[in-house]
Amino acid sequence: MSILLSYGSGIVTLFLSWFLLKDILYASITAFFFSSLFLYLEGPNAVAFSLCLSNGWIILNAIIEQLFPVNN
Repeated sequence: MSILLSYGSGIVTLFLSWFLLKDILYASITAFFFSSLFLYLEGPNAVAFSLCLSNGWIILNAIIEQLFPVNN
């Protein structure tokens, strides 16, 4: 896979994962677990890193919102 195709697919995966999974916490946790496991076992991969990054961010946002609720 060329570097441009690798980075492009990683960016597309990052945005798709963020917009599709941002309201489904358990799916984000599952995707984060499996993408982290894949990165650990196989090494660097743009798509797995993008999944890990976006789902980790979703989980972090959910935890922070539970700890520090914002009142409107």
